[in-house]
Amino acid sequence: MTSAKKSQPSLTRETILGAAIGLFQQRGFSGLGMRQIADCLQIKAPSLYHHFTSKEDLARQALQLYREDQAARLLAIGASGDVHEQLRMYAELFAAMLNDGSRPCMYLMMVREPSFQEPACIDELRLFVKQNIAWLEGILRNGKDVLRLPAGVSARDLAETIFAAFEGAMAVSLVDPMPSVTFRERANKVLKLVINTTT
Repeated sequence: MTSAKKSQPSLTRETILGAAIGLFQQRGFSGLGMRQIADCLQIKAPSLYHHFTSKEDLARQALQLYREDQAARLLAIGASGDVHEQLRMYAELFAAMLNDGSRPCMYLMMVREPSFQEPACIDELRLFVKQNIAWLEGILRNGKDVLRLPAGVSARDLAETIFAAFEGAMAVSLVDPMPSVTFRERANKVLKLVINTTT
């Protein structure tokens, strides 16, 4: 007679990483252990260690996937519409996260973690910032004939300002009853102030 064992679902690395991104966005790095992550995925912790050597390794790979996914979205946005539409769609990337369970940007959640000191993870966070600023700078340079950029301010400076303002607006919007709506209002103000446009 064979024993009836409840079979555990076999999750792929990509499925685990996708779920981990959402968990890190909701609970941060310090608030999760491998066992809690496994419990949320309804698997045993050893199954996680089959794919990832540690929580830091899981976080680094989740950050990398998050950054790569965003790079694909930025590429798609850059290929559509005019510069005003591209900036509106960029702001919408942030608003959509807040619309989906009030999840902040993974960068925002992880960068504030005091225990998040793994150099490879810090490198991923830096690459995420660099990716956003470089994309925004390119959009602003390409749209310079349409936009009225402030005199004496470089596209790079404005790109850094927009990215920092959007991350900050996302953080302060989290406490509002309707975070995505509040974020959109703040994003409109940021873009109106720095480049005389609205999202």
